[in-house]
Amino acid sequence: MPSHQALKRVRKRETRRTARRNPRRWPAALLVEALGLFFLGIGPAAAQEKPLRIGALFLGPRKMPVWHCGPRDPRQPAPEARADVLEPTVVGFRDELERLGYAEDRPETREKPGRKFVLDIRQGNLDAVRRYAQQFAQERVDLILAFPTLPVRAAQEATRTSPLPIVFTAVSDPVRDGFAQSLSRPGGWITGISTQLIQGSGKRVEVFKEMVPRLRRLLAMYQADFAVAQQSLAEMRKAALQLEVSLVEKHIKSREEVQAALADVRRDRVDGIVFPVDAVLVANADLVVEKSLEQRVPAFGILDFIAEWGALAAYGPSPYQAGRRAAHYADKIFKGAKPADLPVEPLDPTFVVNVKAAACLGVSVPPTVLHQADRVIR
Repeated sequence: MPSHQALKRVRKRETRRTARRNPRRWPAALLVEALGLFFLGIGPAAAQEKPLRIGALFLGPRKMPVWHCGPRDPRQPAPEARADVLEPTVVGFRDELERLGYAEDRPETREKPGRKFVLDIRQGNLDAVRRYAQQFAQERVDLILAFPTLPVRAAQEATRTSPLPIVFTAVSDPVRDGFAQSLSRPGGWITGISTQLIQGSGKRVEVFKEMVPRLRRLLAMYQADFAVAQQSLAEMRKAALQLEVSLVEKHIKSREEVQAALADVRRDRVDGIVFPVDAVLVANADLVVEKSLEQRVPAFGILDFIAEWGALAAYGPSPYQAGRRAAHYADKIFKGAKPADLPVEPLDPTFVVNVKAAACLGVSVPPTVLHQADRVIR
């Protein structure tokens, strides 16, 4: 196929011949040339860059829980179906990119200035995420935004032979997980935000006990073969042993198994539910929050939105803020920076207390705990 330059030369020769044969048609000839170059992507159209395609890869979809304090009356109408919630990380990423001068490629933003971008959102179980990662690699997207650890690994494996820039969030230890050679110089095609979730695992048990002094039996659900969850559980066990709290551990791998593990949750069996660092559990946080409120068994989450939904509290990073920080990595990469040279940055945890949920759960939050909170939901 002829190159654009060759086609351009042919078009110019034809235009000159037309002009010599009929000088009066010269303006029309110029118009023909301009239109020809326009449709060939030469001239003014070349200034209009192709929208950046960003693949967002994560487990989901996430469901919004239905708030209900105490057991349901079977005579009452069934609650409305749960709505899927757009992942806060993606929302923060999109919002910050637009603040940085980019514009999402939608009909209503076509006239908005700034480099256009398209967010290709793919979510599902782990098998689906692996397939989507392969598709992103084959289609050569401009960048992959992946979170948490398991989708990041899927993206890494899919791009080993044909690297693409990958920006991650919600990874506790990027070096140990093999995503970066060091935090200061990742050294490959992957960089992003470290959320240090594992390091806060013991503290969650400690604060939970401070908020609920009667805490004796604590339910923890996690994937038995997930190294991150195992590391988180090790920290929890240490704290629980010192506080004379028993961990009731249950293994889960799917939404159905989370439902089964929660089926017999009652106040006479467990005193609380704590979130280890586990992607499957977080992806099904709505089930935990609903059961917590229904049975008035307090739950303690690891991400701020879990407290917003109705958990007693949460201690950990904000996914929305993580997404905003990730957008700055994307901006630098789009402008020519190499992921290998962009240091991994930590994101400080946020402590959120939900006083409305505490009232439903019959928990009186000590003033000393409220003073420690970064945010209190009333």
